Amino acid sequence: MNKEGISVIRLRLIAREDSEMRTLLSDLDYDVAPTVGMRLGSPTPYQPRWSEDGKRVYFAIAEHGRVNLHAVDVERNTQIPLTTGEHVTHYFDLLPGGHGIIYAQSQPTHPWELYRLELRDGQPSEEHRLTHLYDTLLAPVTLSEPERITYESSGGEQVEGWLLRPIGYKEGTRYPLFLHIHGGPQSAFGAGMDPFLQYCAAQGFAVFYCNPHGSTTYGEDFVRQVEGDWGGWDYQDIMRGVDECITRGIADPERLVVSGYSYGGYMTMRIIGQTDRFKAAVPMAGVSNLASFVGTSDIGFWMAFQSKGYPWDAERTAYYHDRSPLTHAGKVTTPTRIYHPENDLRCPISQSEEFYIALKLMGKVPVEFVRVPGHWHIGAEKPALMLERWEIMLDWFRQYVDIRPEEYV
Repeated sequence: MNKEGISVIRLRLIAREDSEMRTLLSDLDYDVAPTVGMRLGSPTPYQPRWSEDGKRVYFAIAEHGRVNLHAVDVERNTQIPLTTGEHVTHYFDLLPGGHGIIYAQSQPTHPWELYRLELRDGQPSEEHRLTHLYDTLLAPVTLSEPERITYESSGGEQVEGWLLRPIGYKEGTRYPLFLHIHGGPQSAFGAGMDPFLQYCAAQGFAVFYCNPHGSTTYGEDFVRQVEGDWGGWDYQDIMRGVDECITRGIADPERLVVSGYSYGGYMTMRIIGQTDRFKAAVPMAGVSNLASFVGTSDIGFWMAFQSKGYPWDAERTAYYHDRSPLTHAGKVTTPTRIYHPENDLRCPISQSEEFYIALKLMGKVPVEFVRVPGHWHIGAEKPALMLERWEIMLDWFRQYVDIRPEEYV
């Protein structure tokens, strides 16, 4: 980390004899420490692995929401793809003798399972699925196949997202659309299964989620576009994605709802202060005041580096003011239920308290505040609290949008 901001994480080799450092695969513009599919488990513990003969390094690459395994021939500095496909792969290790790799992989409609990849002379051979942990559990369950969609950003670049049709979808019918926004923003949605979003589809919602500018897995330029520009280009990307779902005839423009966690909570607050298109919103563990965030968050200093200045710098004061959702709270017309863990050090609960009090004092819209125990990390909560959080959000949505039984098979 440095004052220039976040960069793509790369492989670097340090020689023991003289401490000389060189970058392996310097042209590789994708992270080798992936942060994809965090809801199904953090990619840690993860580290690249040396082959027993010291000739290769094995690692994971996050590219366009997919995570696959690769190797690099250290002497030749050449890349060797090992797995390919529409999935997310983590938690890998080498088998003794260099004969294979064992790893966990999640498919678009299947949770984590263990796989083994046979290696012959360092090259991929046969792949075997080792576990079938979820086959019986999923057999009676209908899941929605995520559709990867691509659309143009306001800057002309392509942005990727996924669209889940609701269970019971009828062709030619428009459905309530749940816009879900990831945290970070240096993170990404991916090709692995997300049980939360599948649950929302089973409750009658079409679900849209995307990787706007600032997301990982699309290269260094893409991830750094929103440094010092939160709520700008990223906001435009997200709203264009909603428009794409409407254009495709899936989303009902009169039944839009929105939620997100951490940075996703920030963006939820930002959205409802900029537009009245959404009928209900649930910002979770969000950020409402960028200036106070710098002084209260455990990564406040990092936020200042990314914002290219401090709140008290004359040339940056306007940015901190304008891009803070609190500044635009007076424009909010969307019924809002705020959710925040009390022990959150990353996004302190005071951020949600400020936004709640602003909406409450103005008295223009229904607003509620749900305080829960726990820490900032979305995967650190107890399973019961996680399920409760799902229902807290969906209960609020159901109060303001109709789920019409006649629209479903």
